[in-house]
Amino acid sequence: MTSTPAWLKSILTRPKAATISVTAPEPAPSSPSAAPLALLAAALRAAHGASPDELAAAIADNKARPDLDPELVDEDGFPISSARCADAGNEAVSEEIREWLVLSGMAELQLGEAHWRALTLGTAVMRELAGEALAQLLPAEGAPPQLRLLALLPTDWTPQQRQAAGLWFNHAVAQSGWPVAYLGLIDVARDATAASSIRQCAADSQLPQERVATLLIACASHIAQEAVEQWAASAALSTRARSQGLVPGEGAAGLLLTSLESARQVADSMFAQLYPLLETRRQVSIDSAKRAETPRITALAERAVQAGGVQLPDVACLVADTDHRNGRALELMGLACAALPQLDTTTDVARTGVATGSCGAVSFLCALALARNAVLLNQAPALFMSNDDPFTCTMALVGLPLPAKAA
Repeated sequence: MTSTPAWLKSILTRPKAATISVTAPEPAPSSPSAAPLALLAAALRAAHGASPDELAAAIADNKARPDLDPELVDEDGFPISSARCADAGNEAVSEEIREWLVLSGMAELQLGEAHWRALTLGTAVMRELAGEALAQLLPAEGAPPQLRLLALLPTDWTPQQRQAAGLWFNHAVAQSGWPVAYLGLIDVARDATAASSIRQCAADSQLPQERVATLLIACASHIAQEAVEQWAASAALSTRARSQGLVPGEGAAGLLLTSLESARQVADSMFAQLYPLLETRRQVSIDSAKRAETPRITALAERAVQAGGVQLPDVACLVADTDHRNGRALELMGLACAALPQLDTTTDVARTGVATGSCGAVSFLCALALARNAVLLNQAPALFMSNDDPFTCTMALVGLPLPAKAA
């Protein structure tokens, strides 16, 4: 283990602000997914990378951090930091969506700046993954698998906005060439999480039916002055005087998922295996906890790697959706120091939440995309962790697929 990074030292020595303790609901037992899943492909658009490779490199070089935003200001008129993505301003894509809305009878749909930015980023990811689905899953002869689209959107979007976004993504995939008869849009609940959606994919992959593949994406944007003002009004915005607040971010990330059996039928494809997602519930919100619950988190990590038949010393990389906030950063580094001493904390531990800013499920799927990328690059297991939620910590092993007989 290398010496403690400077950013961690600053957290450890920083005076603690007064906090209010909030008690969580009774902890619920963690239930694993029905089965492991194959991660056939991953795509992302973030402020510091338009692919898993680019984002991983930026994080490794310590360049994937929020910058002062050229347009957004706090309640006192001072510039704030954000994770603004250049790809979100693609006017050609926005115009394409506008024309489609008119032709689809939704010309009156109200969309703000943040909606347009999120849809533009989500479209890029959806089309990239649709291309992967065509290349890997569309057979030269015979029927392809059913391709399901699951889009995780910000919870403050209206039902009409959510429906329009889903239909647009469905149209974008059909445009890419996937047969419409084998394409289906899944209505995702407003409060659905990335973890619950992946668990459902795992369960559905085992049903006795035709082959199924899932294109799961998340997109969000809070790069708009209106969003900043709402966060400031609720004292949630990160400012010079409130360092533990949220940093406005935006991005999109997605995964192409299928069962291991289906993945093995795809010739010449390299894929990673996502083992069951496990979780633990904190007794107190991580935002008000006095110290990291390292023993609890370490126990969860041990359970996660055991699902893949490996041990913690076998893990070559730790990727999490952790952001800049003290409690989450300390929890992640506590796990790395206590359970994964073989890792170099400057190169083998990646935090996508710092890179993406606050943008919901996007940082979760970005972390999984980077974990998949690391597994294929290193040919060794990676540990995925999500601790963005104040009460729940989620973990899973991502590894190379076992031989069919051993799986």
